[in-house]
Amino acid sequence: MIKKIFLSVIIFLFISSSLVAQRSNSSRNYSKFKFFDKPTIELSYGLSNIKLNGYSSKISDAGLLELKLGFTNQRESYFGKKILRYDNRFLFLSNSSNDLTSKSKSTGVNSSMWRFGFGNKEGYGLKFGSVSLMPYTSNSFAWTNFEYDKNSFQSETDKLMLDNFNGTFRFGSTTEGGINLQLFPGFSIQPKYEISDIYPRHLFGKQFMSSMIEVGGLFLIDSFTKNVLRNAPVAGTFVNFILKNAYEYGFYQLRKDKMNWPFTSSAPLRYNTFKLGMTFTF
Repeated sequence: MIKKIFLSVIIFLFISSSLVAQRSNSSRNYSKFKFFDKPTIELSYGLSNIKLNGYSSKISDAGLLELKLGFTNQRESYFGKKILRYDNRFLFLSNSSNDLTSKSKSTGVNSSMWRFGFGNKEGYGLKFGSVSLMPYTSNSFAWTNFEYDKNSFQSETDKLMLDNFNGTFRFGSTTEGGINLQLFPGFSIQPKYEISDIYPRHLFGKQFMSSMIEVGGLFLIDSFTKNVLRNAPVAGTFVNFILKNAYEYGFYQLRKDKMNWPFTSSAPLRYNTFKLGMTFTF
């Protein structure tokens, strides 16, 4: 597992470095082709509702802190000078626990988790002088170490279900929708909603095919929304945001009972999180 994680991070960094080098060495006008531009630091806080299908006890809500480091490109799109294309590639580290929430102590099962991984966010937005409004869709892969209080009241069946996730790094996936509101160059805030799944086992073949189905649907939506953007650029930015996030939400609802839908598989441990973030771009 550690070798797989290390290899994934190395591949991500290698691709990032290669694209940056190509951008620096090219003599072309590359403004429409670069994927990595300005270093970005993103800090977020959120409140997570944690659920596992078939688990009869209650898992207490938890607070979440998250750090993302990446590179962001924000440029004029092909659809108009005031229509922006937004791309961000990032590595992230998150911590969640009951100690990070201001709620009074719950009677549910207390838990904590650490996770790290990599992902991307993308979308189209509107420019109003120095202010920009950029709705986006984000997807990422993560490895999560989940732990829970075994002394809390729960049935033996429930304990066995949570033991499938407890005390070791498990693979998972995340989707997020939000709005990147740039108040002035170099600083923005993001209200956002995230669904994050932790898999009890990583079944590569089924997970790969499930992801291909998901990506195929996104590709079709992307083709459709680009046609909308050509004919109605302003409306197209929101059509792109709504359709992609509605599709991802629906797809993840199908995965609530089967982590590798449509294939037979176990239910994932799910974090539903409302977050508020701020981003510094250099």
